[in-house]
Amino acid sequence: MEQDAKGIRYQSEHFATVQGIMHHVNEQSLMEEHRRQSGKKATGIDGVDKAEYDRNAEENIRDLIERMKKFQYKPLPVRRTYIPKANGKLRPLGIPAYEDRLVQGVMANLLNEVYEPRFLDCSLLRVPAEKDCARLYTVYQLVKC
Repeated sequence: MEQDAKGIRYQSEHFATVQGIMHHVNEQSLMEEHRRQSGKKATGIDGVDKAEYDRNAEENIRDLIERMKKFQYKPLPVRRTYIPKANGKLRPLGIPAYEDRLVQGVMANLLNEVYEPRFLDCSLLRVPAEKDCARLYTVYQLVKC
């Protein structure tokens, strides 16, 4: 996936449009995302957690890819729960199904590789942690002037 990411980043830096990235959503990228998932997260509406999915992960991922190729993959509804806030109110929290987390994670990684090179240095959108201080300093310099 690392080499794929470099290729996507190169396209984004050198061309106005980036095409043909869906082939990066494959068994390998989904399996990497499965390994990155925390086993401590709450289960979605399907009740499947990482340990349960891991029992038959290779077959599950092959089935997921097959459904995606046939346009039969449909994300499940998000399980809604509420957590208490300090002021006594409740904050809504959406918990996706495990397979949906995998697909969302892989797609987020791909889209980050496409759009990260296009952000300006002064952009305050989601940035990797090591760039936070430098970008805040840039904004400080701009405001100070």
